[in-house]
Amino acid sequence: MNKNDITVIIPISVIPSHPDTRIIDETINSIRHHLPDSEIILQIDGLRAERKERKKDYDEFKNRLLWKCLHEWNSVLPIIFDVHSHQTTMMKNTINEIKTSLMLYVESDTPLVIDEKIAWEECLDMIEYDKAKTIRFHFESFIPESHEYLMFEKEGNFLKTIQWSQRPHLSLVSYYKDIVLPYSEEKTFIEDRFHGKVQDDGWNLHKLWIYHPEGNIKRSYHLDGREGTRKFTDDDLVWGYKE
Repeated sequence: MNKNDITVIIPISVIPSHPDTRIIDETINSIRHHLPDSEIILQIDGLRAERKERKKDYDEFKNRLLWKCLHEWNSVLPIIFDVHSHQTTMMKNTINEIKTSLMLYVESDTPLVIDEKIAWEECLDMIEYDKAKTIRFHFESFIPESHEYLMFEKEGNFLKTIQWSQRPHLSLVSYYKDIVLPYSEEKTFIEDRFHGKVQDDGWNLHKLWIYHPEGNIKRSYHLDGREGTRKFTDDDLVWGYKE
C-alpha cells in the first residue's frame, strides 16, 4: 500500500459562513499538504427543511465550490445531493465511487495539522498487515483523562481504543461497506450510532487505533463550522446547541 491507495471523503453541509469558502479551503489545503495526489470526493448535502432560508447562500457557496473543482483544485470530484441526505446516506450512495482500498474521512471543518508529521507508511503498514481497520488522527495534543477508560495498550506510534469518532480517520473501504454502513441509519451522523457499536462489540472486531507518536499527538483540529448552532439531532438540548 502507498498514499495513492487513499481516497479522501469530505462531507459538506450548509454552515453559517457560507457562501464564504474559507473553511473548506483550509481543510483541502491541509489534505494536499499530506496527500498531494489523492482523489478527493466532496459529498455536498442538500438542505434540510429547517435550513431553507439559507438556500441563496448555499447555492452561491456551491457555485464557488464547483468553480474551484474546475479551475483551482486537482482531482476533486463534487457529488451534489439534491435533497438532504446527511453523512450516512451520502456515504452509502457514494462509496462505490471510491476506487481505492482505503479512505480518509475528513469532515469539512476538521483539517489535518500541517506543522506535525504523520508517518503515513507506518499507518498503511498497520492496515496492510491486518493490525488495524481504522486509524484516527486526534484533535487534542493528549488523551483527556475522561476518555482514558476507552484506551488500551500502546504499540509503537499507535494506541488501541474503542472510542469511535468521526474526526479524521483512515479506514478500509471494505470495513465501511461491511461493518459501518450496514449498521448506520439513514440520514444521520455516522458516529451517532456507531460509537456505541464499537464499545459493545469490543476491540477485536473493529481494530481501531489512534495515531499516537511520542509527545504531541494532535494531528487534526476543529474550525467549528457550525459556530455552536444546532446539529439537528435528538441530543441538541443535551449539548446546549442553539438555533
